[in-house]
Amino acid sequence: MTAIPAKPQAPPNNLVGLGLLAACVAFGAALALTAPARTPLTFAFVLTGWVLAVMAHEFAHAGVAYLAGDHTVREKGYLSLDPRRYGDLGTSLVIPLIALALGGIGFPGGAVYLRNDLMRSPAWRAAASLAGPAATLAVLLALAFVLNLWRQAALPDPLFAALAMLAFLQATALILNLLPLPGLDGFNAIRPFLPKAWAPVIARFEGLAMLLLLAALFLVPGFSGLLFGVAVFLAAALGVPTDAMQAGWAAFHFWR
Repeated sequence: MTAIPAKPQAPPNNLVGLGLLAACVAFGAALALTAPARTPLTFAFVLTGWVLAVMAHEFAHAGVAYLAGDHTVREKGYLSLDPRRYGDLGTSLVIPLIALALGGIGFPGGAVYLRNDLMRSPAWRAAASLAGPAATLAVLLALAFVLNLWRQAALPDPLFAALAMLAFLQATALILNLLPLPGLDGFNAIRPFLPKAWAPVIARFEGLAMLLLLAALFLVPGFSGLLFGVAVFLAAALGVPTDAMQAGWAAFHFWR
């Protein structure tokens, strides 16, 4: 997802991202050693894994934008391992985490401001927009590959279910990000080819579209169910076991 420019921040610190990776590995190791019962460990593992996946998504946006000619992404810290550089606290962290914790929805989080005027062509701008969903798909495929190998080699355990839950979240994020709504990657991929006269109207609806989408997920009957159904179908088609996704969902919501 892309966003308006954020206020200047401190230089990026790669140790933040490395620390998140270490925490995710530690939570995963603890899960692998625990009995199959509901604990906060699944929530912690999926949460840190989700943030790492968002980092991959936004890094991909920035990486392709850099290749397209927007070298300001390096100055902004988008090509670092510091997730704090991806947008503001509210839209990048608080809202997605609420959607994740309460609804189990991989709501688009993180945002990078790309200089479209510096990119070589509309095709490059579209490619930069689609790079994020491509990275999300890559994470989903990697998780599905690991789960398939694991299922053939050993019995599933709490970590297996947690990985399946993380894969499910990637599927929901991929679907939502590709919706043709202003502010989402699906729309930003076609935006370079739209008449420039539409730009002011589109800009006016970007923030509103995201809020309406979030409201629809929680308030419109059947909307979240449709999203979940499509996400489960997509993940299962790639080899993620449905029963493991269900077990991971239950373990993730350990407080219920």
